[in-house]
Amino acid sequence: MFGFKTTNQLAISLIFVLLFSGCNLKDAGSELKKLDDKVGQKLDQIQEKQQEDVVNFFNEEKIAPAAKDLTKEQKEKIDKWLEKNNLNRYGDSVDMMYTGGTPLFNETTGESLDRYDYILKNHPELLDELK
Repeated sequence: MFGFKTTNQLAISLIFVLLFSGCNLKDAGSELKKLDDKVGQKLDQIQEKQQEDVVNFFNEEKIAPAAKDLTKEQKEKIDKWLEKNNLNRYGDSVDMMYTGGTPLFNETTGESLDRYDYILKNHPELLDELK
């Protein structure tokens, strides 16, 4: 977040401010310690927020509803949207070719996805259509 050069410049600036403010070195050291503690706390808060944002970003349930929660009408809306936008049944280009014939099965891991989960993950803009 902060570059080495920026951090050094900040530290040097703080030392000059404290020296010219009339503080003695003992007081300056304790003030710098307090300042360092406050900066450390703020940086910890920023890091926690960033980690929370990353977890929320990758938590698919917060990005799109699971296919099991979709109604029949919502699934029909998705299928109509695919047709209207000239996309294949998976929401990709109609000329898309898949290894194994489908993007829903990962041959390496053996995991499979529901077709609607795959579509909503790749087309989050559809969520507005489903409301």
